[in-house]
Amino acid sequence: MATTKERLDKHDRQIAAIRDLVQAGMKMLVENQRLGVETRKELKALAADLKALTAAQKQTEATLQAFIDSLRRGGNGHTKREGLV
Repeated sequence: MATTKERLDKHDRQIAAIRDLVQAGMKMLVENQRLGVETRKELKALAADLKALTAAQKQTEATLQAFIDSLRRGGNGHTKREGLV
């Protein structure tokens, strides 16, 4: 059988191990919170970039469509006349 001192020593080691686990868990929690804040900031920046890219893409599409339409109309600002060769 274990003596009282041996049992107390074992409990003290267990309590110390539990304390170490709690401290490590707290550090992990703080780090996870910090990473969460960073991630949210990065997502906001990406969302802003995506919004700007979307606006630029719409402008590009409008410009391209205007160019395509101008090619269909003819050149030099003159309209094509029907019946003339």
